[in-house]
Amino acid sequence: MPRAIPSEFVAECFWPGVRDSDLHALDERAAASAEGLTRQGLAVRYLGSMLMREDEVVLCLFEGDADAVRRAAEKAGIEFERILETARSPWALVSE
Repeated sequence: MPRAIPSEFVAECFWPGVRDSDLHALDERAAASAEGLTRQGLAVRYLGSMLMREDEVVLCLFEGDADAVRRAAEKAGIEFERILETARSPWALVSE
């Protein structure tokens, strides 16, 4: 039986003046938040961040369901504009 593929989401943040040290601190908070919620029974994992320097936009990538991702982002203090479901290649389904 194929295993369900967890959904991935990005928390999109407009962050004028963001520095590399800000991202490092953000990554630590987000990872700790996701781990804490997982210990409480919510399946959510923080996968890292991406900065588009020219646009001053940070994308924080999570794995889990929409509610768990939102809770993890809020608990980490991420000031997101929106949370969007994502898809990555390869587009083929993965099975065990």
